[in-house]
Amino acid sequence: MTASLPPHIFERHLPSSPFVVGEHLADEVMKYVQANNLGYYPALEYFELQGGIDKDLLEAAEHISWFDCKIAREELQRKLRPAFADIVFNSIQTVAFTMPSVRPGQLNGRHALIKHYTPDTVKIAMTVNARCDDQSVESLVSWARQSVYHCLKGCFHTIEVTSIRELTDSATAAVKSTPQQHDQ
Repeated sequence: MTASLPPHIFERHLPSSPFVVGEHLADEVMKYVQANNLGYYPALEYFELQGGIDKDLLEAAEHISWFDCKIAREELQRKLRPAFADIVFNSIQTVAFTMPSVRPGQLNGRHALIKHYTPDTVKIAMTVNARCDDQSVESLVSWARQSVYHCLKGCFHTIEVTSIRELTDSATAAVKSTPQQHDQ
């Protein structure tokens, strides 16, 4: 799933706006890509390792990202706990730290790059255990999707459940044995 927090949360708790940071990141990345003749826009991790853009700007993005992931996890746990018996976070990462799908020269590329590098949206992979076992897989998946949207209504600025699937018993055991927190 992907979710973004409402802008007022950032305004209330952070010294810098994720939207301003995203715009500055996009501009610096675009300049770097053009100066170095890259055919793609790298993930922010590239710049953490290679340099090339302002370290303070990257640090601000990391701080906002940490805050975003923390608040999203807390909201998900609080709001989904009544609907699901167990909630395990397999990963949670700010989209800004993933590889952009935007390419140099793309129509509206700057706008898309700003949207991507703005650290206000998290990508969450989690495993939940439903409280009911007597339903078909299809109805259980539909119920889970509806429950997530219903429970999270109003908590996030945007939310999208990208996929839901049933796990086999061996996959469930593997999920329970893996670390539960991977924040960016």
